Amino acid sequence: MINAKVDRESSGQTWLRTALFTTLFCVVIAFATQSVWGGLIYQHLMISCGFGYSAIFAAKFIDVVFPALPRRIEVICSLGFSMLFGTWNAQYWIQDVIGSETGLAQLRPVVFLGFIFTIVCFYYFYTKEQQLVAERELEAMKRKQSEQEKALVISQLKQLQSQIEPHFLFNTLATISVLIETDSDKAKLMLQKLTELLRATLNSTRHQQTTIEQEVALVQAYLEIQQVRLGQRLTFSIQTETVDVSRSLPPLLIQPLVENALTHGIEPLAQGGNIALEIRQSDDQIMITVSDNGAGFNPNLKTSGSGVGLDNIRQRITTLFGEQASMSVKEQSSGGVSAILVLPCDKLDG
Repeated sequence: MINAKVDRESSGQTWLRTALFTTLFCVVIAFATQSVWGGLIYQHLMISCGFGYSAIFAAKFIDVVFPALPRRIEVICSLGFSMLFGTWNAQYWIQDVIGSETGLAQLRPVVFLGFIFTIVCFYYFYTKEQQLVAERELEAMKRKQSEQEKALVISQLKQLQSQIEPHFLFNTLATISVLIETDSDKAKLMLQKLTELLRATLNSTRHQQTTIEQEVALVQAYLEIQQVRLGQRLTFSIQTETVDVSRSLPPLLIQPLVENALTHGIEPLAQGGNIALEIRQSDDQIMITVSDNGAGFNPNLKTSGSGVGLDNIRQRITTLFGEQASMSVKEQSSGGVSAILVLPCDKLDG
């Protein structure tokens, strides 16, 4: 229905441009014929407008009443009507220009000029119509391609997200199973935090966008679960004071960074360590930093590496934001690793 309305508006604008062009062309022809034959300018205007407007109104009438009529037949009928009406109209107005005797010899230059004029008009209109049809087809193709690309992106993102979600779930359930026998209070606490995490994860995966606040809640639930498991070996901090936490964010971007810091930075060390999450806004960018004071890039540890989660994040931000987003992972001079995710503010709703 909307497309039909757009087509009607586009058709109306096309006919308005056609009428304006015809009027301008008629004025030019009128001044040209006046300079040859003399007489009053309005008489020449009436003659030229007779040919011009009869052509476009005939074409419009046929287009409305007989929309299925082939274009060639429509042009022939419109051209024939234009010549008949234009010649009759010229015969009426030409009497005061070249005399009262308006035979074929007197009308021949006018008819010939009218024929040329009508042919030029139809050529212009046909060219414009073909251009309009081509533009509509191109727009439809672009719209279809955009919808297909959007569906593909959504499918890819869902597939990438599905690889992240269950990464630590089975280990957590196994830990709960052990704690039930050895420490029921910790098992209950861990089960409670797991429930909060799963609730936050389900809310994220059901939508294409979440918020910074929801993502932080998910990360906090995840870290609290790990804190139950690791005890004093894990501490963490979260800072979001300098950013609007209601700003939207693609789901499950932060949690894999935190998981990577825990798996490759904290767990390999007997003494454990600290994980710090900081989200801040700088100019037109949102900067998400996850740092740890753990093992760093230690080639002797089997756990070192980028991980599937980080690869997924790189693919997702490239798909969503192109070159406007980036992710870097670097070793800190004080020890540990810092992962920095930069996202463009103009692509994130406030």
